[in-house]
Amino acid sequence: MTKQVINVGSAANDGSGTPARTAFQYVNANFSELYDFLTGTTNATTLPTALPIAKGGTGATSAAAARTNLGLGDAATMTKTASNTDATLGRSLAVGNFGIGRGIRVTDIDASGDLNKVITPGFYGNDTFASGTLALNFPVAGQVGTLIVTDISGTNNYRAQIYIPLTGGSVSGNFFFRSTSDLGATWSPWTRLISSNSLDYQRLLNNGFAANKNLGSTALSNFDAGGSFIGLQGTSVGATAAGDYPMAQAQYILGLNASSAIEHAANLSIATSATYIGFRRKSYQGSYTPWYALRGEHNTTVDANGFIKSASPVAKLFADSIELNDDAQKQPITLEKLGVGDYLIKGSLGFAQEGWYIEMPKDANGNVLVAVAYKQLENNDISIKTYKKKFDIETASIVPDLENPVDIPEGRNIDIRFHEEVVLEETLPDDTE
Repeated sequence: MTKQVINVGSAANDGSGTPARTAFQYVNANFSELYDFLTGTTNATTLPTALPIAKGGTGATSAAAARTNLGLGDAATMTKTASNTDATLGRSLAVGNFGIGRGIRVTDIDASGDLNKVITPGFYGNDTFASGTLALNFPVAGQVGTLIVTDISGTNNYRAQIYIPLTGGSVSGNFFFRSTSDLGATWSPWTRLISSNSLDYQRLLNNGFAANKNLGSTALSNFDAGGSFIGLQGTSVGATAAGDYPMAQAQYILGLNASSAIEHAANLSIATSATYIGFRRKSYQGSYTPWYALRGEHNTTVDANGFIKSASPVAKLFADSIELNDDAQKQPITLEKLGVGDYLIKGSLGFAQEGWYIEMPKDANGNVLVAVAYKQLENNDISIKTYKKKFDIETASIVPDLENPVDIPEGRNIDIRFHEEVVLEETLPDDTE
C-alpha cells in the first residue's frame, strides 16, 4: 500500500487535522506493512532477530556471521599494508605494493639507488639513464630497466635479483641475474642470459661461434661488416671462387673485425687438408696485406748445420739409414745403400721444385765435411754419393775425389727436401644456400 500520512492540522484542536481514530489506523497499517515486509509473512507480530539478506540485512547477529553470509571471507578484516614494501604477513595488498600494478622506483627503496640494498621481494624499476651506473651495482651502465627481487619461503637471508634493460642496444631484452645469501651484504657477480633475438646471440649463431658457418664462395673481405666469425671453407672450389684465400684447400678461417668494412681487421687461416697456418691484416680504411705463412715445425726443419729451412717432405740421410718427417712418410720412400758412400733413395717424387732441396753437413767454419755428387734419375729416384774432398786448381774449388768414396760422417747427415705430394681434395656440398 501507499504510505499513509497523518495530517496534524494547522493548530491544536482546530479541527483541520486527521481525526485521532483515523490517525491510529494509519499508524497500524503502516507498521503492519513494515512487519509483513521484514518478516516475509502476513499479519506478523514480531521482527526477525537478524534481518535477511533478501530484505537488505545480513542474516546474522554477529560481524563474523554477517561476513560469512555476505561471502566476504577473511579479506574484510585484513589490515592494509602500511607502505609499498610492508612485508607484514596477513596484510592486504594495494595497487603498487611491491611494484604490482605499478612499478616502484629503486630510489624509493634506497635514496642512493644502490641495487645492493634492494632486498625486499618485488618489482622495481630504474627510469633515469644517469642513475643506472656500475658504481651503484647495476649490471650495465646508462640503461633504464626493470628489477625483480625474489626470495625463498620462510625466514632466511637468501635473495635473487633479475635485471632486464629496456632501452635498446646490444643488451636490450637480455636478462642479468645474481644472488646473495646474507641479505645483500655480498652478492654474486651478475650473470648475463642472452636473448635468442639479440644481436649478440645472432652473431654467435650466424658467425660460427655457436654453430658451423660454411663460408661458401663469398670473398672473405665481404664478412667484415658482419662481426667477427669462425667459418669453414670446405672445398677448393669455394676457396678459388672467393678469390682471397691463401690457397685452394679446405681450411678454417677466424675473422676478427669491428663489424665494419673500413675498420681494422685480420684473418687467420688454418688448413685442414694441407700443412698451413697463415694470417693477413688491414688497418683502418686500408686494404688487406698478402697472406703470411707462420713458420713452425709443420713447415720448417733444422738442417744438419742447425739452420731453419722450409720443409715439406724432408729426410735426413745418415751413413746407414734415412729418417723421414711426417710429410715424407706419405711417399713410399726407401733407402738402398749400394756401397761406401753410395746411396739410392727410391719411391719419392724427386727433389723439391721450389726452394732448397739438399744441404751438406759443414764444420764450424762453414766448410763441407764431405764432397757430394747427386742427381735425380728419370724415375725420380735420387742418387747421392759422398767422397773425400780435393782441391781443383782449375776451378779453385773443392770437388769430390771420385776415387775415394766415404760414408757420411758419424752423427752427421745430409738433408734432402722432396717434391710435395699433390693432395686430391674431395669436393663437399656447398650448404650456404
